[in-house]
Amino acid sequence: MPWWAIVILVVAIFAGFYLSGVIIYAYQMNQYGRRMAKSLEAIDVLIVQKYDMLRVIGKLFAKYDIQVPPEFVLSVRPKFEETLADISPSERAVVKAFLTRTAQALFYYGEMHPELATHKDYVAIKESYADTDRQYRMAVTLYNADVVGYNYWRRFVWFRWIAVMRKLGPKELIS
Repeated sequence: MPWWAIVILVVAIFAGFYLSGVIIYAYQMNQYGRRMAKSLEAIDVLIVQKYDMLRVIGKLFAKYDIQVPPEFVLSVRPKFEETLADISPSERAVVKAFLTRTAQALFYYGEMHPELATHKDYVAIKESYADTDRQYRMAVTLYNADVVGYNYWRRFVWFRWIAVMRKLGPKELIS
């Protein structure tokens, strides 16, 4: 076998491996995109659930005539399921900070009033809120893990041209 045939065979083998890598890379990036989209949907649902629970706690406060600062009364605010559709991760962080601050304040005011602190609905909502918060943190962790993997592979030297061609931009972590 002549030397040039061996060179062509070796180049063809490397090209085959590279083409296989390109196909696997494209599939993997597609999977990252799908998983991140599902995680964001789950995060949005959990945010809305937390918001709704805090609205219910606000209604319990009104029922027991407990005064709280107006910025913590969510029962008079509109629901915001639709507003979560196209927000950035930094805006999600603002929503998370608002909900965390509101929840801490409402639970603080709730515990200050023994008749509300022992009410079965308040205790149930408090436990449900803690469970939803745990699920939220898990969903954010899964999303962030996918973002780290996605951003790593998006910058991978051998396949970066595919990411540029498919216009795959960097994703932000959710704090």
